[in-house]
Amino acid sequence: MNITIDFGGTNIKIGLVEAGMVAAKKSIPAHSAGGLGSRLPDVERSVHELLAKAGVSLQQCSGIGLALPGIVDSKRKQVLSAIKDKYTDAAGFDFTHWTNSAFSLPLAMENDARAALIGEAAYGAARGAKDAVLVIFGTGIGTAAIMNGAIVRGSHYQAGILGGHLATDIYGETCLCGNVGCLEAQASHWAIPQRAGKIDGFSSSALARENPLGYEGVIKAYAEGDECARQLMDDLILHWSAGIVNLIHAYDPEVVVLSGGLMKSAAYLLPRVAERVLALAWTPWGTPRFEVAEDPEISVMLGLSHLLCEARRP
Repeated sequence: MNITIDFGGTNIKIGLVEAGMVAAKKSIPAHSAGGLGSRLPDVERSVHELLAKAGVSLQQCSGIGLALPGIVDSKRKQVLSAIKDKYTDAAGFDFTHWTNSAFSLPLAMENDARAALIGEAAYGAARGAKDAVLVIFGTGIGTAAIMNGAIVRGSHYQAGILGGHLATDIYGETCLCGNVGCLEAQASHWAIPQRAGKIDGFSSSALARENPLGYEGVIKAYAEGDECARQLMDDLILHWSAGIVNLIHAYDPEVVVLSGGLMKSAAYLLPRVAERVLALAWTPWGTPRFEVAEDPEISVMLGLSHLLCEARRP
């Protein structure tokens, strides 16, 4: 049995995983803007509560896996650079010391999007693929890549995970990362209010009545025939597609896995996105296939557990 902790921006998800199955899980509010340190006592308490509820002792657990946003050095178990307003005190924090003190278990640590793709490759939508990319449409846009059967990390642990910060408009909005025209700044959940507010007629549109305004509100207003929502949706699809084309050109995947809350509307969105991507991507070998993560809530948990299992193999 492995303990897994996914430090998300909105919720911290804790799971007990064995043999590729989530045996038990719970979630607590992240309050990530307030930092990591203030949440750790609640995380420790929640882990012990989950163990007790599942009838599992700490001694029956083989390891603990942590996933965080930002640039994560999986070898040294460090956050090298945190995302703005999300656990900014995680950079430089001694995770090995904390897990040893709190749980006395071996530690595996990874960027959250990478962990999600590892989970999808081992047990989910990318199972069996040697080359795959993942795009997570959450508050931001997270990405990861596998090439030749190995997760892509790079010398400085930022390879593959910065697909949301590839530019899709060099004259576009300034991103939280400081770059201009990032996919995140043009088409992520957090960017929606700013982008919508610049469309003519926004103040009298259905979008203006959504509070907070995000992906779900745009899709709802579009379905109701709102013209402002139609313009915004068309623009979002252009940017999402451009971002995926960038990933295909960079990592040569046979599978593109789409995940996150936006994929609740995959039946409508995926055909439009896939059609544009396949029309624009330069893939003379053929066409990558698109898959939707079946349960995005557990992808990271499965990936962390898989890393722990791999680390124990001789």
